[in-house]
Amino acid sequence: MRSREAYHRIKYIILPVLGIIFTALYIYAASVDVVYSDYIRLINEYLPDVSDISKLLVPDILTRIPMTFLARLVNVLSFDYSVTFDRVLGLIGLLLIALGSAGYMYKMNISFKWQLAFYIVLFSLNKWEILLNGTSWPHLVSFGLFIIGYRLIDLVWTGESDTREEFALCVLPLIMLLFAGEYIVSFACTLILVCAMGLLLGGANSMAGKRELGIYRLVLMSAALSLFLYMLSRHFAVWEHAGATDQSLFKIMIEEPKFIPKFLIKSFAGAAIGKEAVDSVVPGGAAMPSKLVLVIGCVVILGYFFALILYFANDMLEKTVFPIMLIVSGGANHVLVTLARWIFLREDYALSSRYGAQFMIGILGMILVFSMFGKMRRSYRRTDEKRRMIAGAAAISITVLIVAGNCYTDYRELRIAKYRKANYRQMAETIVNYEEYEPEELAATMEWHKDPAELISAIEIIKDNKLNVFSKPQIADNTTEDQ
Repeated sequence: MRSREAYHRIKYIILPVLGIIFTALYIYAASVDVVYSDYIRLINEYLPDVSDISKLLVPDILTRIPMTFLARLVNVLSFDYSVTFDRVLGLIGLLLIALGSAGYMYKMNISFKWQLAFYIVLFSLNKWEILLNGTSWPHLVSFGLFIIGYRLIDLVWTGESDTREEFALCVLPLIMLLFAGEYIVSFACTLILVCAMGLLLGGANSMAGKRELGIYRLVLMSAALSLFLYMLSRHFAVWEHAGATDQSLFKIMIEEPKFIPKFLIKSFAGAAIGKEAVDSVVPGGAAMPSKLVLVIGCVVILGYFFALILYFANDMLEKTVFPIMLIVSGGANHVLVTLARWIFLREDYALSSRYGAQFMIGILGMILVFSMFGKMRRSYRRTDEKRRMIAGAAAISITVLIVAGNCYTDYRELRIAKYRKANYRQMAETIVNYEEYEPEELAATMEWHKDPAELISAIEIIKDNKLNVFSKPQIADNTTEDQ
């Protein structure tokens, strides 16, 4: 009996382990340890004296993601400011998401085929940019901690939580201020919504006592406080966006009324297929028509609504709130990205791989709802059989579309991984020999879109302090050997 239980547990761990190995191998195959792009600003602002506490204690501290200060300190002192170190932190965040989700799927006895669909989306390479650009590691770690928070409140909802779990849940929204940046908004609002539902409905147990209701009140206040503190900090922030418009959102909505809706719809399409696949739907071929991208986005949006209908129509609320939290949080991320990035006035900007992790959260919740509906459909096949079969077929079709898009994106990304690595090698060689390049050429190679003088300043900082590509005894090895 014990061996059977152990085997049953292993079935829920295999796919997360394989997914992490797959992602780690991709990062190895597609990257080299060299600073570029967003690192330039960080180097100029925080290096070489990464222990200067005055750089941390600023009015807009929460927009700067405080935990990055500690990570940067460790990175500089122990790893010579390695991008690989940051990429590994991102992998840890992805692992947190996978293991937290695996525990839930084990509890709910989700079938292997739905697990497979779930992890294909989770480990999809449509977020290659967030995996390779080490500065994005806080996003993945944040979403991993979000999953833990959602699991904890789900335990409260079902009456299975203990005192330690409840305490962790109450302080987690404040802890998340150290990691989450602007995504604390979607996390806090999701918690507030669920806690409000808990206070109104008493969770899955309509006879919830004072203790459970007290937990909802405490978590609601903690989430509201974290949201207030972030917005207060954001009030003091000064934002710089290269290439952004100075026009108001209201003016854009009047002059181009279709732009914002298209931007939002395409952001949903980005959860199903990567931008590179859209730009060249067949290797070496033409770009996918904009109308087709909008159709894909509309299908994903319909999937969101369909999942919500299945969730509430089949009384899943009485059993769990975990999937609905993922759906609400994922939908909120689409809105956040639209409100923050419309300023670049490019509809396809929302397809960028840097938002793949943010958007996948809602898709994961959708797949969990579909998987639980599939179990219920088998259990109650005689009741409204035809309607349930149609709903089941629709759920499977939406999932197949999303999984197929992610698989195609993976296929394309694996094909071009070696070219990404070659590009990073070129960056490393360029930094080492930066004095031989014109400033504009140097900035283009290093994907720096602001003043080239800032780029040169950053390179000189890491050179003088023997960091990153300048930390090796044989600097040339950085341009000829795999990192």
